[in-house]
Amino acid sequence: MKKYVYLLLFLIGAVSCNKDDIKVYRSDSYISFANKEKDTVIVSFFMLGNLSECEWPIEIRHTGIPKKENQEFTVSVVNEKTTLKDGCYSLPSATTFQPMSKLDTFYVKLTNYPELTTASAYLCLELKENAVFKLGDRDYRRIYLKVNDNVARPDWWNSRVENYYLGSYSDLKFRKLVEVVQPDLSNASEDWIRSWALEFKAWLDANPISDENGDPMTVPVRI
Repeated sequence: MKKYVYLLLFLIGAVSCNKDDIKVYRSDSYISFANKEKDTVIVSFFMLGNLSECEWPIEIRHTGIPKKENQEFTVSVVNEKTTLKDGCYSLPSATTFQPMSKLDTFYVKLTNYPELTTASAYLCLELKENAVFKLGDRDYRRIYLKVNDNVARPDWWNSRVENYYLGSYSDLKFRKLVEVVQPDLSNASEDWIRSWALEFKAWLDANPISDENGDPMTVPVRI
């Protein structure tokens, strides 16, 4: 009978230890980049409207019990993986996680420069463990910003857009359209494309310019 009592006490003790272990584990805080699909994010100054600089948002995920106060986390530039020019990026002087939050955002300042029109450059950021936050999933500890000012034909500039709104595509025409109209390229519905084309047509009528081939730049949209 005694051996069964000892066995029962042993099992109770083991369960208690396991519960304590779980409690300790759950009290830890882990931090990771929240980019779910890939570790590389494309930043196009051209698609942002030919900006000279921008504040790019980086989302951070916290796993564990939410903190009741602001807590600082550590992020740094991985120099050997970064090809973006020195002086063309900057991080906040301090990065903190808001109280009672699972997701937060900090912003990286990026500056455009001429070489980005012909080649992309990379900024690699890495999270670091500190006294408050441990590192989360290995695949989400680094993030790459692929920065460029390249012009490329968008998917929505199809044959219908060519025939009825903007005419044949060229890099120069697209860049000039963005410069003049400053469209929201994230909402390229047909109604918006027609509106952009009308505004662009009015500008071209008042400010005739040539396309890459030397012919007058035109758009076929009708009022």
